[in-house]
Amino acid sequence: MATSLGVTLLSSFESSLSVLLTLSYGLLAAKLRILSPNTASQIARLCISVFLPALLFTSLGKQLGGSGSDFEKIWPLVVWSVSYPLIALALTYPFVRFCDFPTWSLPAAAFNNTTSLPLLLVQALASTGTLDPIVGSGSEQQYGLTRLRNYILVNAMVSNAMNFTIGPSLLKIGHKTVSVEDNRQPIAREDDAMGFISDERQPLLPRHKEPASNLIRKMFPRFSELLDTARSLLNPPLIAVICAIIVGEIPPLQRAFFAKRAEGGILNAWLTKSIENMGGLFTAIQMFVVGQKLYEGMTSSPSDHKVLQNSTDLPQNSHLTFTSSAWLVFLRFALMPLLSTTIVYFLLSRTTLLDPDPALWFALIIAATGPPAIRIAALLDLSGLGNGPQQAIARLLAGFYVITPLISFPVVAAIIVCQWFL
Repeated sequence: MATSLGVTLLSSFESSLSVLLTLSYGLLAAKLRILSPNTASQIARLCISVFLPALLFTSLGKQLGGSGSDFEKIWPLVVWSVSYPLIALALTYPFVRFCDFPTWSLPAAAFNNTTSLPLLLVQALASTGTLDPIVGSGSEQQYGLTRLRNYILVNAMVSNAMNFTIGPSLLKIGHKTVSVEDNRQPIAREDDAMGFISDERQPLLPRHKEPASNLIRKMFPRFSELLDTARSLLNPPLIAVICAIIVGEIPPLQRAFFAKRAEGGILNAWLTKSIENMGGLFTAIQMFVVGQKLYEGMTSSPSDHKVLQNSTDLPQNSHLTFTSSAWLVFLRFALMPLLSTTIVYFLLSRTTLLDPDPALWFALIIAATGPPAIRIAALLDLSGLGNGPQQAIARLLAGFYVITPLISFPVVAAIIVCQWFL
């Protein structure tokens, strides 16, 4: 048993190390100026707009139409994908409120890397044979890997939706923008005290009419916010999921896209295969770009960052303290994996809520595990936080990805729990 555990741990460590090396190649390319920041941004946009939708369409569309494709069995995964960010927020907020943790600790605690890291990790684990008890071996392995990858993608879609909806508001806790009108208030009061008449200050020429769109936004601010949220949620990955559901649930379309040619798959050999080839590019390229983004964040000067005019931040937002970093490491690599492992063990031993699919069990356990998502840096950039917070989160992300091999311990725990109930 000890030998088997050691082999599993070593295989998991090697797999996580391969992920770290892929990231480091992107960092090295940035350092050697082979990959420029503008090019990396374009590649990252290409990954999210083309490669990830292609992966979602081919993976989910094929699974929806296959045997055992009843997706009602994954409702525990959807519930957990919504729950674990909220749990992480509930555990971290008291530290932000009472212990002066930076406010960017909240999104760092809630949103982990749910796409490129776990997908690349699963590929590496499969190559070592560590996942054979979970996804099968031989001819069954590819089907099991596809199923596991689909579970990971479902978790990623839920996480992305939550990131777009509640992510920006989390950063507003410690950041505000002082309007120009507020800055001018003391001058106005001084003028009034001196006895100036406001009517004499009115312009002689009529002002330009405000655009109708701005008037609508002012009259219906709540509707405008809902419209912006809906626009942000309706992104290429979500559109790909909708298309996959439509194709997968309509038998003629499902056969045309994913069946063998002898069974009516007239689009499989050329159209579906080309889309699948593009989807296969996502994991490695995305992690490669993450390395470049980390290097850019660590080496950029304060003048490289855009800051909102007259913006104010909490002082602690600019500091990366040992206490806040240690808490986030403990939360992401120990507490959340322990909580998810305990929940899955309880559900398997005491209830029948989970489908008898070890790939689903494994996905549930590792869903909440891993470093914060790189998109947190983009959230800070869009929110208008100052140079200090952006530099601090860049150093935090770099440190997290350096210790990525720690994920091997939760992975081993997930494999052991799955083996117990097989």
